[in-house]
Amino acid sequence: MLKALGQGGMGTVWLAHDELLDRHVAIKELLLPASLAPAEREEALQRSIREAMAAAQLRHPDIVKIHDVLAHNGMPTIVMEMLKGRDLKDAVAAEGSWAPERVAALGLRVLDALSAAHAHGIQHRDVKPANVFLTDDGRVVLTDFGIARLEDQATITESGLLIGSPGYIAPERLRGERGGPASDLWSLGATLYAAVEGQAPYAGTSPMAVLRDALTLPPRPPQRAGRLGPVLMHLLAREPGQRPDPRLAAHLLRQVAEGRQTTMPVPVPVPVPVPRKGSSRGPVLIGAGVLAAVAIVATTVTLLPRSAPTTTPATPAPTAAGALPATSATSAPVRTPSATPSAKFGVPVNVCKLMTPTQVRLLVPKSSPRGKREDEGCAWTAHGNGVGVVPLRPVPLESAWGRSMDEASEKFVNQLNLAESGSKITWNWPDIDLKKTITQERKAYQEVNGIGDEAYSYELVNPKGQVERHDVIFRLSNVVMEIRYVDISKVGDNEAMRKGARDAARWVVAALGRQE
Repeated sequence: MLKALGQGGMGTVWLAHDELLDRHVAIKELLLPASLAPAEREEALQRSIREAMAAAQLRHPDIVKIHDVLAHNGMPTIVMEMLKGRDLKDAVAAEGSWAPERVAALGLRVLDALSAAHAHGIQHRDVKPANVFLTDDGRVVLTDFGIARLEDQATITESGLLIGSPGYIAPERLRGERGGPASDLWSLGATLYAAVEGQAPYAGTSPMAVLRDALTLPPRPPQRAGRLGPVLMHLLAREPGQRPDPRLAAHLLRQVAEGRQTTMPVPVPVPVPVPRKGSSRGPVLIGAGVLAAVAIVATTVTLLPRSAPTTTPATPAPTAAGALPATSATSAPVRTPSATPSAKFGVPVNVCKLMTPTQVRLLVPKSSPRGKREDEGCAWTAHGNGVGVVPLRPVPLESAWGRSMDEASEKFVNQLNLAESGSKITWNWPDIDLKKTITQERKAYQEVNGIGDEAYSYELVNPKGQVERHDVIFRLSNVVMEIRYVDISKVGDNEAMRKGARDAARWVVAALGRQE
């Protein structure tokens, strides 16, 4: 029998029972980006299986055990040990900030696990409190090597996805650099900082603000860390060469864990210039007037407005017992996440009721004011004219509603990465009589104030430079939505196209804000 476990951004996980060996296991099916072409998907599948197999060779008490690696329905699938307990994120949320000595002792365990992985050429790349698991029998286990990277190999996340979690990604990786073991040490420092301070060293009001601050500002000096504070600042040095090596880091953490004063001065990191767009360090992401680099590669994304699509449930990964789950969710392998208190949207909203008939007439005069349901979204269309409101799913085949705040924030940043990368969109819209599929590049990416918690927009232009479609992506609480606006009669009037899309976005946000 299978039981769905939690939710997260990198894969679908179930609890299963291995009947042959009579043990419970966790089965995780990693997600591959939906935008990959068939050849790219096959390459990513084989690469991710190789990475998971390499991680399976790690034998360390503080690293989650991987029992088997296989491909199922074109997805890499990992069978892991099932752990009982909770992760560090949930523990701190329940107990409050930890004492410096306790945090340092935990840091020693995680550092030892990372050192074992690094010795085999494996980087974790997503060290954060949610991936440090505290078992009921006293183990500290580093979990989720789902985006781990083997040295000198490409990664399974080089298709526009954010690599890691905002607030825990080392600055050099945000700049588009390759990173290395020292990047994992920075993430470890951020994780320990969160345990002792109750929040990450960079904790802005939005993922964009977090990424910007991590690139341009030193971390906030810790207030509760005591003797651990200088060690954290050393681990959080902006440049990899300024951080302690694993041996020195272990020495410093051990001194704190044993209640002794650190015996060497620890340098405080200082800001360094952020590389500008077009530099050799990789593409950048623009936010609040500051250029912030992100390690992404331009991809071709298909966004096809369509009529009444049929959703096919995901086929779950097989279990050792041969059973299949009734439902699926994404998570680290062993935790059941608690709902984020500030998450507003727990159940689906009827999107077709988010604009009034008067508002619809202003944008699409000849459309029915009731709109047409399209999956979880809605569209109002007429010949050559349409507006679509589409809730964006954090992962394929999952609902866009009822997500966690972290999932919504990660989805927003991933979409933002794609827009800034200059990736192309292949689209058509038969319902407005645009039946021929065209491929256009996103242009004029721009942050937009006053729409939801965070928003940006971009345009699709024809060879003459005229805007043919204007899109707005916004996040409001725990839902991310896309507004697509087309009016052939206004092609050439870029400002009118922009105004139509943004008006629709503001009306939808206002209506969502009135939802109970």
